Amino acid sequence: MSVSVSSREIHTWIEESLGQRPDIGLRKAIVNMFFDPSNPFDPRVRRKPKAGFLVGAILFVLSVGCFFYFNFAR
Repeated sequence: MSVSVSSREIHTWIEESLGQRPDIGLRKAIVNMFFDPSNPFDPRVRRKPKAGFLVGAILFVLSVGCFFYFNFAR
């Protein structure tokens, strides 16, 4: 015989299960995409941004700056 489980109970179970595993998740995937890998021996050390992310961010800021300069500056 099958047991009936509500969606609220399943949602709570999934939150608890993912909360016990800090190594997975969307936030962790985004942080890993923008920053160098963390030091497993000293997790408190600040992570440096990846070079590709820095180049992309600088190009984005420059393009937004040029857009505003040429369209709104008098």
